[in-house]
Amino acid sequence: MFTGIVQDIGEARSLEPRGGDVRLTVACRRLDLSRVQLGDSICVQGCCLTVTERLGQAFAADVSRETLSLTTLGDLVAGSPVNLEPALRAGDPLGGHLVSGHVDGVARVV
Repeated sequence: MFTGIVQDIGEARSLEPRGGDVRLTVACRRLDLSRVQLGDSICVQGCCLTVTERLGQAFAADVSRETLSLTTLGDLVAGSPVNLEPALRAGDPLGGHLVSGHVDGVARVV
């Protein structure tokens, strides 16, 4: 679960195609990754992703073709800024709303 409050603006470092899926590597500026473990969730652009690798002050996540088609993650290129929020932990303040990060589609504001 997440609060929906962005805690960092990271950078999409690389997007490596993997048979229709993509391995996304994100560099963090302020987010403390020292407590993040493999399998933890991080909200990237409003979408819950699972950490598959920690790389110092960056992390990687595998993004399925379904997720790419239903979110804006498929529009990212290396260097794109991305909104980041780590998953809530017991005792964290609930300053926003409880959100799951499970995205069903993209809308356009007109």
